[in-house]
Amino acid sequence: MPITETPMRGLYQKLDSAGIPASFAKRMLPSWWADEIAAEPAGLQQAQMYLARAFNIELQSLADSASAPRFRSSLRKYKLTKNVSEEAVSIGANYVTGVARLALQAFPQPQSAAPVKPADLRTAILKTNRCVDLPALVEWCLGANIPVLHIEQVPGKKMTGLVVRDNGRYAIVLSKKGHPAHLLFHLAHEIGHVAKGHLAADGFVVDEKIDSQNRDADEQEADAYAVCLLNGAELRYRAGGVIANASALHLAAVRKGKETHVDAGHIIANYGHNQDRYAMANLALGLLGEPKHGAGVINRAFFKALNREVISEDQLDLLRVATGFPD
Repeated sequence: MPITETPMRGLYQKLDSAGIPASFAKRMLPSWWADEIAAEPAGLQQAQMYLARAFNIELQSLADSASAPRFRSSLRKYKLTKNVSEEAVSIGANYVTGVARLALQAFPQPQSAAPVKPADLRTAILKTNRCVDLPALVEWCLGANIPVLHIEQVPGKKMTGLVVRDNGRYAIVLSKKGHPAHLLFHLAHEIGHVAKGHLAADGFVVDEKIDSQNRDADEQEADAYAVCLLNGAELRYRAGGVIANASALHLAAVRKGKETHVDAGHIIANYGHNQDRYAMANLALGLLGEPKHGAGVINRAFFKALNREVISEDQLDLLRVATGFPD
């Protein structure tokens, strides 16, 4: 028996041709949606609007049966590792951009500028916090009306982080799983992109992998900003003597952190990365007694801070689905 062609089937096929599976596209529609609604022209137009918004696609390209889907034109800066193409990351980057633009609607007040000098931002945060850790840095961003989200599930290749600029306002999205100490550095790096003006016009800068060895000038500048913001100086942690195990690394990092007002988790992660002691560092992070996953820290703060009066329930549902956070 032949499969009957329906308006939604055609729309899903069009999105699939752009690398967006139908199963993923369906998640972006409201919970009350039924594909039969699209049997009427007004219902199909409604579905096109929902999906164009979610995936940063030009609405007309979905409405025109003769056109292929086109992502919205903007400045696009891809920071990629070797053998990774822009096309592989583009789908996920545009999806995350669509969600970030929606997040910006939920923070309608004017944004405070990210200080150009990382020391200035560090000083501001330390006025009310013992160190610059993930909760403190997220709190500063949200207080500046710069939304920060964690979106793990994306179509196409996953990225580490992305900064979106829309109408001159910024949003930041992180995507990789990680301990709060790992996501702390990722967030600080993305703030570096904002503070240093790496997006001269509306669009996005996407970091497929932040610790890539093939770093351009923007990446080096964002890295330096992040290290100075978190440590008060551009440095790499080394041990004066032998650190034999994770317990010793944990104790040394906690002691150093108290002395210097630096997050102990960051010290451990910094040491593990620069000394190629990843396994030891991961064990030491587990001894801190902190949450294992930073995504919940970020998304919990995001949903607490957003303005629910300026977005619809459908828009709030899309943010919940995209973040995977129950709110």
